[in-house]
Amino acid sequence: MMGDDDERGRLDRGRSQPSARRGKVDPTEIGKVAYTIDAYRSHVFYDFSWIDKKVQAGNLGRPFAEDWKSVQLKMWKMARITVKIPGARRLSKMQSYIEAMWQILVPIAFLILFISLFAPGVVILQQIGPYMIFIALGSLLAGLVSRGLIGSRIAGKIDAYFRDNPEAQKLRSIDLRETVQMLIDELRQYLLQAGEEPEKHMVGLGFVDYDHIEVVKKPRPWRRYYIVKVVV
Repeated sequence: MMGDDDERGRLDRGRSQPSARRGKVDPTEIGKVAYTIDAYRSHVFYDFSWIDKKVQAGNLGRPFAEDWKSVQLKMWKMARITVKIPGARRLSKMQSYIEAMWQILVPIAFLILFISLFAPGVVILQQIGPYMIFIALGSLLAGLVSRGLIGSRIAGKIDAYFRDNPEAQKLRSIDLRETVQMLIDELRQYLLQAGEEPEKHMVGLGFVDYDHIEVVKKPRPWRRYYIVKVVV
């Protein structure tokens, strides 16, 4: 079995590690990164490769930059677990295909509808327009439903895996919670120093067990996370 040192070596060889430099802290980027890392606590494994550039630019604060290497290793190991779970990968691909379908069809349908309004003489647009709208709305509905149903099945399989494999519990959320708290504290410090209103820099989070936050909006069927503001 490959040890942590070997896995760390593979990660280091496969991805160049960013060297943090002093830069302007960006509250918007802090919120995006906090959302991404918080999602891993719910076993929602978003791509996090883009965070390297934010660390390099100094957008996330020096404390986070100093911890990022160990944090991304933990996130990588958590996401890698999904390949071991029967059916999870297939469901994830299915969800991705459905999401891509409506994201492509909806803009095309509305573009055809828009053009047909200014070109009523184009018969083919008049003929396919209603069908495209129907297909686009159907795919949009399928995407919204699949996001809930398939997402719940994937989450259920991942939760079951953690229950059946106690050794994997160490990969769960304690360390990631501390990392998100670090980002919240960095955002709080920015707001205090800049004198900006917290309402201008609200953050989406799946968990609300952090210090110095206040829930502004609770989750909805179309938004499965809280909207919070930092209390200064």
